[in-house]
Amino acid sequence: MIASISSYSNLIYSIGEIVGVFVVGIVVGFVTTIKKKKISAIVQNRKEERAALSHSQVHESLTELRLLVRASRAMVFQFHNGGKFADGSSIKRFSVTHESCGAGVQGMLLESQDVLLTRYKELVDILDTRSNKIIRTSDLPQCSFRYGLEINNVLCFALSPLRCEDGLTPMGFICCHWCDFSELDAVHAEGISENSLGEVICTSAKTINSHLTFGKP
Repeated sequence: MIASISSYSNLIYSIGEIVGVFVVGIVVGFVTTIKKKKISAIVQNRKEERAALSHSQVHESLTELRLLVRASRAMVFQFHNGGKFADGSSIKRFSVTHESCGAGVQGMLLESQDVLLTRYKELVDILDTRSNKIIRTSDLPQCSFRYGLEINNVLCFALSPLRCEDGLTPMGFICCHWCDFSELDAVHAEGISENSLGEVICTSAKTINSHLTFGKP
């Protein structure tokens, strides 16, 4: 009888141990899950804060660039994929992500989304061979790029490339527009050459480039 009671007690004790381990496991798992969620939320919040800071820095630098070179508009365009062709190849597009406009100058942010890159061969050529140079719209051949500039009253423009963190992969470009020759004339009257303006654009592009890559997740 005593042996039976002892065996029964041992069984109860063993079951209690098993239940205890099971409960502890559940509690530990629950606590771990909560911690992971908290860590994930913190990481996500930091990413969002970093992206917001980057956006603010880009806009401030873009506005500073526009004021320094007395442009009517200064914009950041970024390349992205826009679906696939029937053969499976990627459709390359670009969109305005940041814009700074002078007083009374109409923005192009809404109309410059998901633009098909293959329609703007001249733009790509200029990025490769004449970046940071001030170019007259009238000097362009008749093409989609020229037409887009003319309907937005652009008399002169300059392009500066942006690259991903590897320093090689194209990320997009900065575009400055002048819609009034008087601003450029005033700059020239002050003895500032177009080469100097190009250097300012190049330097600002590097600053903006660093802000953009900083804001990437």
